[in-house]
Amino acid sequence: MIFPDIKTPLLWALGLGLVAALATAGIEGTRGASARTAAAKARQELAEYRGSMAESGRLAERAQRTQEQTWRTRVDGVIQDGQKQLAAARADAASAGAAERRVLDQLATFRAAVRTASAAPTAAGGSPPAEAALDLLTNLLGGSGAALRELGRFADATHGAGTICERHANAVSVE
Repeated sequence: MIFPDIKTPLLWALGLGLVAALATAGIEGTRGASARTAAAKARQELAEYRGSMAESGRLAERAQRTQEQTWRTRVDGVIQDGQKQLAAARADAASAGAAERRVLDQLATFRAAVRTASAAPTAAGGSPPAEAALDLLTNLLGGSGAALRELGRFADATHGAGTICERHANAVSVE
């Protein structure tokens, strides 16, 4: 053996190089496994985040629909109450109109009786001024009745619409 000393250090160097290569491969393998684990964890966290966001969206939508249904129920109640109020106002107006007709009929009967009494030659209390006063009263009641009926219809409709509008706004206000 001419160079017996060279084999031993060369074998040592090759051995150390092999050990270094194996160590590097092991470290890189560990890093790769760690990176794969971190990526898997990140994917899982992203999936959980997306799931929680989807659930939050569903809950928000459900809450909104519940609120809309509550508003709709309140508004329907307001509309029904408003229709009842308007119907009651119309019924009151019809009663008032019937009472007005009765008063006008009684006035016409009284007026006819006064004319008959003043036309009779033996009548003691009838006179043309009394007839003129009754004619004036009849004209006043007849003319004002139509205007008052129209004014009453307008007032009832306006009051009813205002009340319904106010209650509608209160029904849909956020609590």
